[in-house]
Amino acid sequence: MPNSHMKLGEKVVLDQLVLEPKDPIFDPKNRPPVDVAIGMILGHQNGYEIPFAAIPFSHHAGMPEQNLFRCLFGRDSLVISSLLSQRLPGLEINVVKALGSVQGVRFDPLSEEEPGRIPHEIREIDDKRAIELEKEGNWRFPYFGTVDATLLWINSVANLALNKSLDLDYVLSGVSIWERVAAATSWVCCRINTPSGLIESSRSNPNGIRNQVWKDSEDSYMHSDGTLATGESTASIETVGETFDALNSAALIQELRPSPIWPMSSSELRKVANGIQNKLIDLFWLEDRFALGVERNKAGVQIPMDSQASNQGRLLDSKILDGPNYLDFRKAIAEAVTDSQLLGWAGLRTLSANHPSYRPCGYHTGSAWPMDGVLVGRGLSRHGFNREALLLLSNTKRAIESIGGYPEFFRGDASANFLITSRLTDVMNENGVHNRICQPPQMIQGWSVGAYAWIIDNLGRISSL
Repeated sequence: MPNSHMKLGEKVVLDQLVLEPKDPIFDPKNRPPVDVAIGMILGHQNGYEIPFAAIPFSHHAGMPEQNLFRCLFGRDSLVISSLLSQRLPGLEINVVKALGSVQGVRFDPLSEEEPGRIPHEIREIDDKRAIELEKEGNWRFPYFGTVDATLLWINSVANLALNKSLDLDYVLSGVSIWERVAAATSWVCCRINTPSGLIESSRSNPNGIRNQVWKDSEDSYMHSDGTLATGESTASIETVGETFDALNSAALIQELRPSPIWPMSSSELRKVANGIQNKLIDLFWLEDRFALGVERNKAGVQIPMDSQASNQGRLLDSKILDGPNYLDFRKAIAEAVTDSQLLGWAGLRTLSANHPSYRPCGYHTGSAWPMDGVLVGRGLSRHGFNREALLLLSNTKRAIESIGGYPEFFRGDASANFLITSRLTDVMNENGVHNRICQPPQMIQGWSVGAYAWIIDNLGRISSL
């Protein structure tokens, strides 16, 4: 492992080769056709056909690292089904129902269940990974440690209801979907009751996930000098956009199904959403760019994390910057995500290459995830930045087609190891904190299968605009 990938005071505590260079997955001729790959990632949960987060190739079946995510994940499965909506329009409905049927109803610090919350990770009781996590991590399943799955779920319900493909009166375990949206909205209203007025990654289980968003690794949120965020008060920028969308989605659903059980009227929900929009500018905007996130210091002051990452690009896939008043903000994001420091040969880097914490194969600190790039590319195109979208999506497509699978992520540079990493490398700093700076990706990853399908289905349309 080159020294340039490590920070001062770190030492390697684990380094092993996981994927041999001769593995068939490195030959692009072995990549399954996308429709075959879609069929591979489909499974069942609670009687519904849904996409798993990832599944292994048959010859990887005995490798623990390739069998970590063969189950229903709240965030992952919602995103995958959204990306596949043109090919499998009923899949998102199945995911909404499967997740809604296990929505939180009580407070449980061990599983981080809360009333109205949508789970992060659902595993069967005999799942080896579940047994391991419950024993070693002191978790309980279903595990609810995510703040964005509930937001994405509300948005999916609203989108499906508006195009009349989902019946809001459909009953899941004795409770209608719209009533479950009302419960999820109450959860959102409760979780924005923080000093920042934003949903933060606070956890009830000290052994639970620290950063309860898609970049959920320990070192994924940092300041410009590389100092890590503490985690408990961290508010990630893309979650602000998702919260804005969810509140407006809830207002739409309430107008379709008015009832006293809603925590606020639709006009009040929209007012709160507008307040979230104002906080985005007040807390995250740094004159010519957005911060990655904010956290409170010991004096209770909100401090922005001035780190350029892919997260800021996700605002374009939200409605939070819609309208003429936000044009300059959209332009700043479009320029940032296509700058050479963020956009590389393999797609959109998770962290800018000129950041002191950048690691080309860091899990969320430099690697390039196809899903991340496609959601940002989708947002760019939505706002008319078609040249930028075409550039980002073309790089992402090329990276996937250079390999024999649909990897979770690629190295953020174009150097060795076939653009992905074959090694598993953990380091420990002088404070005893472990970070993974090299990790073999899942090779049939649902996000990437969905991302590739979305590119194939939409690249021609975008290039013609």
